[in-house]
Amino acid sequence: MSGVHHSTSTSSPSSSASLSPADSVDSHSSESTFAEKTLDDLTGHVYIDSNCLRTEILREVFNKHSEGGLLTLCVDESYDRSAGVAYPGFRYVEAVVGIAPAAWNAEKVNGVQYHSASCETNVVVAEIKNNHFISTTATQAAHLLAFSLASLRSVISMTSACSQYTIYILERPTVKTTSGNIPTVDEWVNLWRAWDLVTLQMIPEEMLHQKPIDLRHKCLFYIGHIPTFLDMLLSKAIGGAPTEPAYFWKIFERGIDPHVDDPDHCHNHSEVPEADEDWPTLDTIMSFRTGVRARLLQLYEDLSSGKRSLTRNIARTLVMTMEHEGFHIETLLYMLIQRAGTGTLPPTGFVVPPWDLLKLQWAATPASTTESVVLGSTKLALGHDDSEADDFMPELEDDAEGRTYGWDNESPRRWVEVGQFRAAWRPVTNKEFMVFWREGKAELPKSWVEEDGEVKVRTIYGLVPMDVAAEWPVLTAYDDLAARNCDSSWNTYDVGYEGGGNVGFRNWHPVPATTGIESEGGKGSNGGIWEWTTTLFDTHDDLVPTNLFTGYSTDFFDTKHQTVLGASYATIPRLGRQTLRNFWQRGYGYAWVGGRIIWDI
Repeated sequence: MSGVHHSTSTSSPSSSASLSPADSVDSHSSESTFAEKTLDDLTGHVYIDSNCLRTEILREVFNKHSEGGLLTLCVDESYDRSAGVAYPGFRYVEAVVGIAPAAWNAEKVNGVQYHSASCETNVVVAEIKNNHFISTTATQAAHLLAFSLASLRSVISMTSACSQYTIYILERPTVKTTSGNIPTVDEWVNLWRAWDLVTLQMIPEEMLHQKPIDLRHKCLFYIGHIPTFLDMLLSKAIGGAPTEPAYFWKIFERGIDPHVDDPDHCHNHSEVPEADEDWPTLDTIMSFRTGVRARLLQLYEDLSSGKRSLTRNIARTLVMTMEHEGFHIETLLYMLIQRAGTGTLPPTGFVVPPWDLLKLQWAATPASTTESVVLGSTKLALGHDDSEADDFMPELEDDAEGRTYGWDNESPRRWVEVGQFRAAWRPVTNKEFMVFWREGKAELPKSWVEEDGEVKVRTIYGLVPMDVAAEWPVLTAYDDLAARNCDSSWNTYDVGYEGGGNVGFRNWHPVPATTGIESEGGKGSNGGIWEWTTTLFDTHDDLVPTNLFTGYSTDFFDTKHQTVLGASYATIPRLGRQTLRNFWQRGYGYAWVGGRIIWDI
């Protein structure tokens, strides 16, 4: 259930996008430069037929009518464009956000008729209580995907009882996500914007030499590690000397993952400077990063012009380096969340969540129709056939496109027999785990903070009261959940990114799970978390270790790491493919991982 589905269609790595390697945010943010968007800025509104939610239409109406970076979009499933002010949809909008029917004006864009209004609004709390939004219905999932393709994001939404009308409050965030396998230049642009947002806008200068988590490097290391990893793998794939300064390869090659119960024991890693003054400056790292990005863009130009042919090895290098950076965005964020409100800055370009309104919606999320579902017995396919060893076979090395590339532990495809078992429809929530914790059966999760006897939950915006996050899946260590027999079953019911799931920065926090509702065939979202499994992360028959990223999997076949499935709210969509296996140590409670209860039958 925890797996995330999305399109795995391949695409050509070439792109018409024009980008300077320095086309990103290159200055550090501070409290004085952070400007919040709030729902008080909401004065632009559009009423439109759901059949018109095409990328170019959405972009046009947002550009024309958004004010303060926000837009109310009222979507009608059967819009009568000729109707007057008495149209029922206008009356619904008036009841929810206070826009009088007479305020709407008919307009056209690219031949599509819609209505617009410009006025102040007031979201009616009573309507929030009565109109919860289930993001995993097929219709509304299609809306969310359309918004994503237009580089827009839904902040909050309300759906009428008859399901004909849905009101979305949209913003255009500074980061957007896409799916696919061989990365395009456009995907790199989006990823770099996300990386630069996190590293250069959310980490104040005084935090660069700090460790939000003792078991990880200081923040500055990761800013140097990402371009170094890309530079090293480019040299492996196409040759060439290191980008200067070449000594970065020695200090930034590999991070650390010491044993939780014995921090002095750690896999092979780079030796970093001990004193702060011996580290390279941020400006030096930025210059290096710009040079590495230019090197990558030159490769794309050479592929586009025919100067260089796309081989499997080059394609795999592009996939691996992009996904490595995607993984590290999430790693850095779960580090930074430990200092949110006391150092880490909120993400610029995203509206601060309206917690009070969202809390009302989340409390109204319908419970699963039944507590659990019986699965199996069955023969289950794991992984896919994608051995790195095939990349240099003469008859295969130029057969690069039309494939899905993955990590070494994903291959080859293999079959396992799974007996019958019963699984909870949804992961354990904060509210449920609170009872378990108060009984003294587990440690306080790293995602919680206890202040003056009150438990609060960490978010990238700072702490929120437990009643706001009560229905979110709890994020905690495997060891804490194991006592509750938690595990992840396979991903039969999770709808993933394209189905409306909480993945790829649709939100900067978990949301309540929605699986297990009979009217939706059980399909829904697990709330936007990875899920622990009871499966040890280990080798399997015919696994061929990677030579591109030596030790990626094999260094962690140490009996201390568990297999983790799914994707979190900060996981880039391409990492949600069903074959991907992530892994963390059992006692590691910082990652965004939860679990659900499993019963043997």
